[in-house]
Amino acid sequence: MFMRAIGIASCLPVCATWGGASGDVVLVEAGRPRSVILIPAGASETLRYAAKELSDYLHEVSGARVPVVAEGEHRGGIRIGVGLRLAPSVIRDAKTAQNPESVLIHTDDKGVILSGGSDRGALYAVYRFLEAALGCRWLAPGGLEVVPKRKTIALKPMHLETAPAFDLRTFKCGTDAEQMDWALKVGLNGFYAAEAAGRNGGGYYLPEEFPGCHTWYRVIPSAKHFETHPEWFALVDGKRRAGQLHGTQLCVTAPGLVDAFAKNIIRLFDRDPHLKVTSISPNDGYGWCECERCEALDQKLCKGRTTKQGLSKARPFRGDRVFWFANEVARRVAAKHPDKMLLVLAYVNYAEPPDTIRPLPNVVPWLCHYAPADYAKSIADPSSEPNRQFNELLEAWAKIAPHLLFYGYVSKSMWWELPRPVTQTFAADVKHLHALGVHRYYAQSRLNNWPLDGPLYYVLAKLMWDPKLDPQRVANDWIEHMFGRAAPEMGRFYKAVEDSVRKTGRPYSDSPTRDVPGLYVIEDLDRARDALAKAAEKADDDPSRERVARVTRKFLYGYHMILAIEALQRFKEGGDPTDLTQARELGRKALQHGRLAKAADFVRSIKAFTDLGVLAKGFGKAEVLGGRRCWNSDETGPGDGRSGWATFYANVPDPKKPAQLEIDVWGKSRLGSIVIHTRRGEWKGIRPASRLSGEAKWETMVYTIPAKLMAPDRKLQEIGFGGGDSQVWVAAVRVKPLGKQ
Repeated sequence: MFMRAIGIASCLPVCATWGGASGDVVLVEAGRPRSVILIPAGASETLRYAAKELSDYLHEVSGARVPVVAEGEHRGGIRIGVGLRLAPSVIRDAKTAQNPESVLIHTDDKGVILSGGSDRGALYAVYRFLEAALGCRWLAPGGLEVVPKRKTIALKPMHLETAPAFDLRTFKCGTDAEQMDWALKVGLNGFYAAEAAGRNGGGYYLPEEFPGCHTWYRVIPSAKHFETHPEWFALVDGKRRAGQLHGTQLCVTAPGLVDAFAKNIIRLFDRDPHLKVTSISPNDGYGWCECERCEALDQKLCKGRTTKQGLSKARPFRGDRVFWFANEVARRVAAKHPDKMLLVLAYVNYAEPPDTIRPLPNVVPWLCHYAPADYAKSIADPSSEPNRQFNELLEAWAKIAPHLLFYGYVSKSMWWELPRPVTQTFAADVKHLHALGVHRYYAQSRLNNWPLDGPLYYVLAKLMWDPKLDPQRVANDWIEHMFGRAAPEMGRFYKAVEDSVRKTGRPYSDSPTRDVPGLYVIEDLDRARDALAKAAEKADDDPSRERVARVTRKFLYGYHMILAIEALQRFKEGGDPTDLTQARELGRKALQHGRLAKAADFVRSIKAFTDLGVLAKGFGKAEVLGGRRCWNSDETGPGDGRSGWATFYANVPDPKKPAQLEIDVWGKSRLGSIVIHTRRGEWKGIRPASRLSGEAKWETMVYTIPAKLMAPDRKLQEIGFGGGDSQVWVAAVRVKPLGKQ
């Protein structure tokens, strides 16, 4: 797609002229080629691809097809050398040139040199040349690019030597061709598909067998090993449990497990010598082995301590156990493949650095900015208590593991695709990481939602190459190229969304129902909506109009969903049924502009107030047991290891007085204590008056809620139960006052 550039303040020097003045290097004149692209004889697939990309874009700019020939076959015309060996006199920065991903661009009256520290560096040089000299921009995956049109291409002399500041710069592109194409053009080097390695100069990719970050369940699959080696799997509550993605781990001390695990990793690298990296990280969640050997290992390494690092309650610390096992695997792998990287998550109750274990050089800690986290502010901002805690964690890791890989939640899957202004804060995080000596960044994002994330992808990609860039200037460059004449209004749109969160100063992390109320200044969101309407009026070509329309649809979904969550919060606090009605209507309106499964579940949960007797979430679809309509607390069903956690809001007439909670429960359910949310981040358990019988019949569980455990400022008390794949069928919930305590 073509959009003319209008008065941009580019973050790159534009060195092209379009008239062919004396002393210029003229590559194309009046639509006819006056140059030739030279590549080395026997050039690699990467260099051939780089030359083809250059020829294709020169053709798109000018209409002229500049030919590609091998060195030695040159017959005349200006030389554009791609990946040719350089005379030492051309290189001015020897240190930069030593980086295999370095870029060198040089133009003078003899021609153009596009080269680098490797073939991938030469490919990057082609793209940087197209940006700096011709004004091309690659704004987002899906062909969202800017290619200026000129019949004559004449260049002033220029010289640029640059190398990326981060040696691993990656989004999760997977096998999506459009995403890989965009990522390569903006200078990222992974995670790509294995089959693209020849074209992209050997960029990083994860093995097809283990494409994600949680891999224990894949390396030692239960279907293959549980029957013959049940001892390899975690002992939980006295029973060996098959490993799975969510909630069940391995028994890391089991005889033979380390050897089997390492052999499977070695086999990966044996089969694919170009593979550089794989994850050997635990499964998601908890479910840690409780056998005597594993607990003795914890006692030996970290005295069996607990951690509350970003967690709602203290849990046994597993960092030493995880990295002890990783080191044992890594020693075996390094004996045959010493240069391969083994990624190991630092996450939940193993986020802190180990007390005694230190990761081996081929073990790369993969630190997740998950908990504690406040995405409203940068990690280095001490005014944010969650980020102050996380920054201490980050700095501790940086001291013991300078080869650390940072895991940034660039697209937060749990945030329901609501407006999430993090461009400036995440840009500050990249600069902070670089200052700490952390030069590896993984962005959890599939790059598939630019209407929501705006310039975020582009800014992060540019700063991973050069953290000294001004992120606002980079963002402005993106906005002006993306939206043309509508750019001023779109700039106001992005600023208003950012202001809406910045002004409140409230933190937010991963729970919309918890964090959204009070987070946004609604007047600023109204300003953002008005700016979008004005941008639609000013967009003067089809690409601009379509882009503004896509952003508008995404924003209107988020705008109405925010208002729905706010209305529901008012209902929780005051119990006014008109707020509940408004929340339902706003939620339905939001879903007209976009549907996201979790957001749709939220809107459906508002209806559950009349069905179950209380406002509820986390329950599955309605079913019938014993002649009664009911709902299971495990919305994803049994046997998948998911949490099976449900929440409802009990309407208590007077939170200053105790209340009796009655829950009609199917007798075969797994329900004991419930927990009540007393204040932010704090839950207290309440035992029932009697236990379930375990029989196939309906029974009533009775709980007494003391006034001291209730949130005093809320009429609706938040109560949760379940967990651990538990199945709890509920038909009705009732709340009764008990009088004075």
